[in-house]
Amino acid sequence: MRKSIFTAVVLMSASLVYAQYTPYLLDLSDENISYNENGVWDGVYGNDSFEADGFVFSHAAPYGPGYYEGFLPSRNTDNANHYDSAGWTANQWGCMAQGGVNLDSGGAFRADAIEGKPFLVNYYSAFSSNESEYGTSYITMKDTDGCIFKPEGVYVCNSPWGYYGVTAGDGFARPLTTAGDYYKVTFHGVNIKSGTTTSVDCYLAEYLHNDRNADGVVNEQDNYVNDHWMWCDLTPLGSVDVIYITMDSSDSGDYGMNTSTIVCLDGLSVMVDTSVKDVLGQGNKVYAAQGMICTQLDTAQTIRVYNTAGVLVATYQVGAGTRMVDTSYLPSGIYLVGHEGGVAKIVL
Repeated sequence: MRKSIFTAVVLMSASLVYAQYTPYLLDLSDENISYNENGVWDGVYGNDSFEADGFVFSHAAPYGPGYYEGFLPSRNTDNANHYDSAGWTANQWGCMAQGGVNLDSGGAFRADAIEGKPFLVNYYSAFSSNESEYGTSYITMKDTDGCIFKPEGVYVCNSPWGYYGVTAGDGFARPLTTAGDYYKVTFHGVNIKSGTTTSVDCYLAEYLHNDRNADGVVNEQDNYVNDHWMWCDLTPLGSVDVIYITMDSSDSGDYGMNTSTIVCLDGLSVMVDTSVKDVLGQGNKVYAAQGMICTQLDTAQTIRVYNTAGVLVATYQVGAGTRMVDTSYLPSGIYLVGHEGGVAKIVL
């Protein structure tokens, strides 16, 4: 019953206006980011999500220093094979393109890179993927007043670890030389209101797997290993509240993928439904900061916190004005907060 009432509130609020979309584009070169000696975001081994250009990228270090999951910015230019030298763990920060996308060359399947320009490195952990509803690697919008967005696309490039793993092997992964071999990243789009999930595959390597040149036969001319920025069209995802990433490879065993689960991203482009944001935020504002729910309310009222399955997980009596509600006991993830102004989506 709670779920049906909550869903009705969301649908009523969203039906009051027509969609008005505003563009958002990820370009880390204009962000004030602190990097360490490896050219990597100095929050790499912390538990804070990374925010840039209106996006929130999941990031965590659940097993202590020396390990991370999710997204991080990097401006590392290394694209060498480190299997026989210092090892991959110490050299996992690079991109085969040696820098982020030159957005002025965008729109094509293959885009130019600017050496040293920052980009995103994403580490997808299949081991930890069941700890959160959307796994270790998900993206939402920073403006959390119920924003719905339409992904347009993102540039994708192999990390050196992944590239050399599928071409030469890395002691754990084998080269992809068997007919049907593949290595891919999948983008999943979740629309919470409709309860639907859509997905788009982006292949990082293929060996006799698909008829890429559409000549009617799968042969050596169709083989492919990505070493540059390529555009991945995300428009089939439609209108979503969150994008999450998984990876897969034909080189997998009882414990998951043998191939590296690192991939590089840049130039994410979306259109945000600001009309829903405006309706849900009129007179009242609810957002997240420092692991807490922050409220700016015209009057004292009851706020209700739901998970994305529509289950009520917490209720609070909150006074008028600006208030901070401690929700540190709630698991990290995406929540929907009902208040007199409507419903806000927050990331804790």
